[in-house]
Amino acid sequence: MKEHTGEQQTLSGTSISEAVQTVEHSFFSTAGLDNDDEKIEIWRDSTRFIFDAQPDKPTASTPFFADIESYHLGSLITSICSTVATTWLRSPLDAARNGVDHFLVQFYIQGKCLFSDTESSTLVQPGDILVLDASRKIHSRTSALKNFTLWVPRTLLEPMVADPDSLHGMIIPAEEPRAIILRSYLMSLHEQAPAMTLPQASTLTQPTMELLASTLDLNHQDFETFPDAAVAGSLISIKRYINQHLNRDTLTPDSIAQALRISRSTLYRVCAPLGGIQQYIRQQRLSRVLSNLSDKNMAHLSITQIASLWGFNDPSSFNRIFKREFGVTPSAARSQQFVLADSDYQASLNDQFIGDRQFAHWLTQQL
Repeated sequence: MKEHTGEQQTLSGTSISEAVQTVEHSFFSTAGLDNDDEKIEIWRDSTRFIFDAQPDKPTASTPFFADIESYHLGSLITSICSTVATTWLRSPLDAARNGVDHFLVQFYIQGKCLFSDTESSTLVQPGDILVLDASRKIHSRTSALKNFTLWVPRTLLEPMVADPDSLHGMIIPAEEPRAIILRSYLMSLHEQAPAMTLPQASTLTQPTMELLASTLDLNHQDFETFPDAAVAGSLISIKRYINQHLNRDTLTPDSIAQALRISRSTLYRVCAPLGGIQQYIRQQRLSRVLSNLSDKNMAHLSITQIASLWGFNDPSSFNRIFKREFGVTPSAARSQQFVLADSDYQASLNDQFIGDRQFAHWLTQQL
């Protein structure tokens, strides 16, 4: 009689524990490095895919430190980051070219954040829920911190909220019950991740999104001006149609309205939060140009040729609106991207001292 070993086997002979895929874990830390300048350089390189991080200059009493621990839960990613006082920047150029198209749902366990937009600055206190849109300009100043972030793909959250374009910079005060509930749930999600299999974690995506969407939508106080589901659905359909037909010369407000069977007046009204239909089309086409300029497979094409692929046939006009949108000329944007692509900074680092950079890969490759 064969002795029972206590470990169940699959038909292929591998153990069930070996066959089940666990939640991926990533940990990065500068603690194993001795030199502050090297720590800062490595940290800035590691966060460049999402932010231009500008930490305060270290002193004898406040040496530099930074670490981030993350879990990949299938569609969602959780992370806890600790570091020194820092200025965090994300330009329209960064947002357009690096492939991270997520909402960041954050709260500070320790420390504070001064979030600035084009009109004002708001202080985010410990426990407050802060929402950032990675497609938008970000300028934040933080004290020494420990914070939590849930990274949510745009494609998951956008269809579930009535006005996704209003989420950037949203703050829910820490003492509000919905903030307490969401904060407790997200921390539990992160803390229990090591014990979950990937299938188990994936089953939590939908309830997590439902909790998140209901919490964020409740932040709207003026329900008389709250967009109804039909309008929200129209905006999503319009944006999807535009992005599927960006390379067509025939893409006009009239053609969009006709294809979606809505009136021109409805089209203009629904697209008002985007800055207008024409502006949205232009911004999306500029982003496609930037993506092509960053693609080495298109290096044989001139900037003028790439611009014309997306309907920009006047070079001087194109250069002007490109610089206005991204803050640099098309030639400078192309040069910067190729320098970044060519810099194999990871080869110069001893990863046994800093951990891994899977976190950046997850975000830039996701969806």
